[in-house]
Parts: sequence; structure tokens; C-alpha cells
Amino acid sequence: MPVQKRGKNSWLITINNGSDRFGNRVRITKTIHVNSYSEAIRQERIFAGKVAEKNQVNPNNMTLNEFYKYWKEHYLKIQKKQDKTIFSYDEQFTRINAALGHKPIDKIQPKHILMFLEQLKNCPRLDNPNSTLSDNTIRKHYTLLHLILKKATQWQFILQNPVENVDPPKYKYNNDKIILNREELGRFLIALKDEDIKHKLWALLCLNLGLRRGEAIGLQWKDVDLERKVVHIKKTIQYIPRQGLKVKPPKTESSNRILALSNSLIEFLKLYKNIKIQHQKKLLNKWQGAKNIEDNFIFTTFYGNISHPDSMNIWLRKFVKKNNLPPISPHSLRHMTATYLINAGVDLVTVAGVMGHVNSTTTQIVYAHVLQKSQNKTAQIMDNILNESISNILD
Repeated sequence: MPVQKRGKNSWLITINNGSDRFGNRVRITKTIHVNSYSEAIRQERIFAGKVAEKNQVNPNNMTLNEFYKYWKEHYLKIQKKQDKTIFSYDEQFTRINAALGHKPIDKIQPKHILMFLEQLKNCPRLDNPNSTLSDNTIRKHYTLLHLILKKATQWQFILQNPVENVDPPKYKYNNDKIILNREELGRFLIALKDEDIKHKLWALLCLNLGLRRGEAIGLQWKDVDLERKVVHIKKTIQYIPRQGLKVKPPKTESSNRILALSNSLIEFLKLYKNIKIQHQKKLLNKWQGAKNIEDNFIFTTFYGNISHPDSMNIWLRKFVKKNNLPPISPHSLRHMTATYLINAGVDLVTVAGVMGHVNSTTTQIVYAHVLQKSQNKTAQIMDNILNESISNILD
């Protein structure tokens, strides 16, 4: 019943307000105090009208800019998208908004989108005004616009998504990842011996375990089981402009994983842990991290705060330049892990598990070029075997 008596002159009003994304009925309630049932009914109708008015959206008057805000509130927020993803969308929408934000969503036509994509080709980069946007960045703007208006179509704000009638911009996926060869890897590891233990351990963890930059920075001592020789990857550190450092869950559910540690890594971790314990004792009340060593992050600043993820990029950039090595990034270390494992003959399912990929198909797509080289080697090996067999018969 929409109106129920709760006590003397007290009534409970219940309004059905549709369903949530799981199909559960949503009810809005309000307690009122009136003298009669007829007055309670009148108040119920007024309240129901206000709820309906609040829910009502007029798509005929809604601009793309207004719908973007609506989309963020009713889709991104409910889907619990990562802050970093939302920030990326906001950056891209800045350009979309400048060109199309003022237009009513039901008035946007394919010709407007074509004109916008053409304008992007001459649009300067925010971080380097002397350079224009890459084909990949232009493609991302197209994809975001498609996502927004696809949801507008699904929610029946518009009859058809105009982006569907525009071909996606062409771009070439750059799969040329810098991977150190054996000689370069040897020089990298030899040079690493002269670095401080913090950066040495970070590089070896990333290289051995295929960790993402944020996953390594997000490790706490309690995530490492030195007895069982395993480490649990269960969070990542992200830097969000204007928000600072954020502790987040891993990129995907499969990124939450337990990885085995080699004996050499165990010894490094034990040594570094003892150094950190002594350093914390020395700083006394100046230490800004946790009191319990297990609750501290492994890679911290001098005073115990979380290290900024970019600090590793800065160190690695200086390190490779100083040692005349190819310009690799922290993510290159992760790519090197997968590449070395695949070339060593480790099966794709195992590699996918180490990397935290959703499935081995992702690994196969990302490292297709490595697999092709491995297949070429296999083909050559088989060719040698067959030729030797033929030679033996002829002899």
C-alpha cells in the first residue's frame, strides 16, 4: 500500500521508483504527520509527483555536454569505473565538448562527427603544443563519443547513434616493444649491481614477475610470504591529477594473483627488509609510515610515504642513459618477462597467469610477434630434422 498508518497522526508513504541495474525494485519512503487518511493520500500524490519530476529528463533539450554528465552519474559511477579511466575520459571529452558539447544530442549528425575528426588531425597535444595528436589518440576520441551516444540510444534519448554511420579513424597498432636482447640484458644486470638496493630490487621484481609499475609500488611487506616464497599481488598505486596517489584494486580480477619468488629474490627481500627496519628505528618520530613493518609499503620515500609511480620512470630513464642502454620504460620490463618466458617455451596459459591477463587469448594477441618468431624457430628446427633424416637415408 502506498500509504500506511504508523501511529497517531503518523503515516508512511511508499513510492515505487522503478528497478536498479540488478532488477531489484527501488522504493522511496517518507514519514508524514497529518490528521487524516485523506490528507495522507493527498500528500502521497504530491510526493509521487515530485519524485516523477526529479526523474524526468527531457532529451529534446539535453546537450551533449549535459548528457555526458548524466552518463557519468548513471553509468560510470554505477559501473565503478577506475578514477584513472574517468580522468582519461574527461581529458578526451574536453576536445569533444569544445566542438560538439553545445549541440542537442538528437541534433548531432554524422557530418558533425566527420568535421570533428578532421579538426583533431591538426589539434596540438596538451603536453607538447608543437606536436599534433596521434592516430591512436584520435581513435580514442571516436571510441568515447561512440560509447556515450550508444548509451543514449540504449536509454532511448535518441533513436540512432550517429557515430555508427562514421567509419572509425584508421590507426596502426604499434607492437614494436623494446625488448633487451641477451647481450643488452647482461649489461643491464651488471650495471644494476652498482645501484641502490631499492631500485635494484624494484627492477628485479618487475623483470622476474612481470609486474605492472603500480603493482610493484603497491606491494606491502605483509603481501610477501618469505617462508612460502610467494607474493600476493592484490592492489595497485595510481596517480590521478588533482587527486594525488590512490590505492586501487588490480586492473582486472585475474590481476589479483599469487606469484612464486625465486631464492635470489627472497634473499634480496630479506636484506632490504632488515635495512628498512633499521632505517625506521633510526628516524624515530620522523618516520611517516606505519609503525608495524608489515603494514609498510616495500618501496617508500625516505620518510616512509608511498613512492610516486613516476619516480621509477625517472630513475630508469637516467639509468639506461648512463649505461648506454636502449630507452626502456617500467612497462618494458613487464614485456620482457612475457617475451623471455614465451621464447623459453613456457605455455601461454602459464604466461597469462604470471602476467595477470584475463585469459591466454589476451597474451596471444599482445605477444603475437613473439609467438611468430618462436614458430619460425620451430619451423627451422623441424626443417633441420627432416633434412638430416633425408641425408641419413641418402648416405
